[in-house]
Amino acid sequence: MIENAKQRGSVGFTTKIVISLLLGLISGLFFGESIQWIKWVGDAFVGLLQMAVLPFVAASLIVNVGRLSAETGWKLLRISLAVLCALWMVSLIALAISIQAFPMWETGSFYSSSFNEAPPSQDWLGLFIPSNPFSSLANNAIPAVVVFSLGFGVAMMALPNKSLLLDPLEVAVDALGRLNKLVVRLTPVGMFAIVAYTAGTINLDQLSLIQGYIFTYAGASVVLCFVVLPLLIAAVTPYRFGELITALRDPLIAAFVIGNSFVVLPMIVEAVKKLQDSRSDTLDALSSSQPEYLVPLAYPFPDVGRILGLVFIPFAAWFYGSSIDWDRYPMLAGVGLLGSFGKPVITIPLLLDVAELPSDIFNLFLASGVIAARFGDLMKATHLVAFTVIVGCWINGRVRWDFRKLVTAAVVSCLLLALNAGLIRSYLDVSFKEHYSRGDLVSERQLVFLNDRVNSSVSSQLTAVASGVTDVDSLGKSRLEIIQARGSLRIGFEPGKMPFAYANADGSLVGFDIDMAHYLADDLKVNLEFVPIKASELQLQLDTGIIDIAMSALEGTIAQAIKMPASLPYMDVTLAVVVPDHRKSEFRSKEDILKIPDLKLAVIKDSFFADRVERFVPTEFEIVPLNSAREYFDGRYAEVGGLVISAESGSAWTMMRPHFAVTNPLQGEVQIPIYYLTASDFEFEKFLQNWLALKKADGTYRRLYDYWILGIDSSLPTPRWCILRNVLGWTE
Repeated sequence: MIENAKQRGSVGFTTKIVISLLLGLISGLFFGESIQWIKWVGDAFVGLLQMAVLPFVAASLIVNVGRLSAETGWKLLRISLAVLCALWMVSLIALAISIQAFPMWETGSFYSSSFNEAPPSQDWLGLFIPSNPFSSLANNAIPAVVVFSLGFGVAMMALPNKSLLLDPLEVAVDALGRLNKLVVRLTPVGMFAIVAYTAGTINLDQLSLIQGYIFTYAGASVVLCFVVLPLLIAAVTPYRFGELITALRDPLIAAFVIGNSFVVLPMIVEAVKKLQDSRSDTLDALSSSQPEYLVPLAYPFPDVGRILGLVFIPFAAWFYGSSIDWDRYPMLAGVGLLGSFGKPVITIPLLLDVAELPSDIFNLFLASGVIAARFGDLMKATHLVAFTVIVGCWINGRVRWDFRKLVTAAVVSCLLLALNAGLIRSYLDVSFKEHYSRGDLVSERQLVFLNDRVNSSVSSQLTAVASGVTDVDSLGKSRLEIIQARGSLRIGFEPGKMPFAYANADGSLVGFDIDMAHYLADDLKVNLEFVPIKASELQLQLDTGIIDIAMSALEGTIAQAIKMPASLPYMDVTLAVVVPDHRKSEFRSKEDILKIPDLKLAVIKDSFFADRVERFVPTEFEIVPLNSAREYFDGRYAEVGGLVISAESGSAWTMMRPHFAVTNPLQGEVQIPIYYLTASDFEFEKFLQNWLALKKADGTYRRLYDYWILGIDSSLPTPRWCILRNVLGWTE
């Protein structure tokens, strides 16, 4: 597209691009996050590239398809479908091999706020049917624009006076192509800005979590782009492997760095034409106008990059220590192939839902886009070149079926893909698993309060108060006055109520409610006493003053509603069933559960689930009451099929017991309120409700919920490493 400078001493276009990449990388590493201002330069460059591409695609398709005869058009359709199917088959084989990169291990996941949300939907009709072509053009609905342009071009094939419209359109295509060439001259500047911004702001912590996916996807994409597809082209066309790599150098680099394969379509067209020019014997047979409609013709269809990108779903299963049931693979393949017509941000949540995997990992998928999406665009560009060259040669009778080369290419490709998967599997097996345990995220968690109130005077102790002991001189005093006079706040808690109240690895009492108790004591200017309680003795302990308030995710029950004072819940949790991993497919829905013979379900005594579970399961099922959730997870009741518990608590337990999984058979229909319970004291009840409202208003509640329930670190992010700050020690 951009001719290499022929004058002595001039710098070639590719050399300028490489220099800009290196300078951008150095600038990002040197300045770090302070260089993020340069983002507007990269955005402006991408915007300039985009402005002419979609009109170029539409006009090119109309002109070049409209000039075809009906016979040539049908021939093109048959050949295009055959080549697309062959490329899809190659990508599916690569996907199957790449999946082997993930070694088996077991882990769990935090509760996800999207546990009860339906996955995002795609308007498939709007994506493909151009009911309003101008709206499709304005909204970059590329498949709809291609359908409209193809339809318009096919309709013009048989018109006798079609040149009256096609000739001016051809001039417009040339003008749009020239406009894009002018913008492409700014590529070194745009790439410098894009690389500098990416290198300076990329979140290394998030990428470390998703390294298994990035390494697998990137490694397979390099093999596909620089070995598999070039070998395939060389095996069936007159072009040699070396000249293919040379001709595609510039558009592949541009697609990778810019991270947008659509804006480099004109560069791909020119690269294929340049490839034709390098072979005079092929130039006579291959029409020079074919790339202008073959490239945009193939663009809306699934490419090797998007199909290989489905490896994220097996990665997600590996990341959570789970497995995908075999009966799910046909549906995953169908949804994945259909979804490849649309955007991955729509397809991936759908596939996670089909595979019954937590949707919160989608955030990591978005984070990986900084790197992984660029390899996807690299594969998209290579896919378009492979399609254009093979279809063009086939139409003109230049395809050469060299089966020896095809077999050699297949063997070499499979071996390299298997080697890539094997190396990554070995790395993940000895490195990632040893240094990353999701169970540690629960067992080693510390109180947010201790970081937030470093100089706080609040102290806490674990107290075993004898039953029946009351406060001295408490007659006639309100609970607030008693607490102030005593100088301490007595918090009742049930041990082992993860993630609300439990002991971490060093024996400290932690959890959402324990953190809230520290903030409450700090606001009251008193110390803390934590008193273990039992649900059956809760009323007595509150009435006698053994505890002032119970704070450990106590579900509301009818019995409590009768005995306890009126209060508002501080959180709603979701009914779920925790089951062994290998049985999760049996608990997908209530209908699936009804099919299980002689089912036994466990519940915790005196909980909401024990009080109301008979409303949700058939009477022929046996209900097994337990004293604590630990009894189930420790395997004391092997005959029990599942534990009815909140999804929030169940998710935390699966982090510690990764061979269990949380299922959602009622699809979030049942929400259970949980309370902080006190004895009857209007003044204290009113204070507690007002205090909760204040904690929600000042963000404390949200920070603790994100940290303990969703697993989001509440600490402020540290500045990105950069040479300017961390090496030279200069302040910004």
